[in-house]
Amino acid sequence: MTKSDLMIRLARQFPEIRREDARELMDLFLEAMKEGLRSGDTVELRDFGVLRIRTRSAWTGRNPKTGEKVTVGARKIVYFKQSRTLKGRIL
Repeated sequence: MTKSDLMIRLARQFPEIRREDARELMDLFLEAMKEGLRSGDTVELRDFGVLRIRTRSAWTGRNPKTGEKVTVGARKIVYFKQSRTLKGRIL
């Protein structure tokens, strides 16, 4: 499912909303989530899951072409943990 698919579903669910408005709602929702993560907040969507930023420590990897050891620096990643409700519906 893509962002466009979600936008179309939103527009179908609420016929009084135009597709352009549904697109803007999706963009606002996603931008609010990004801002929350950027500021270090946890984004919790009840019955769906939690998004948070984790710091991955530096590690030594290998260049697949040459086999040479390469140091990969520490970085921040987005971590998603699904809710029990979502897990129960999927599995």
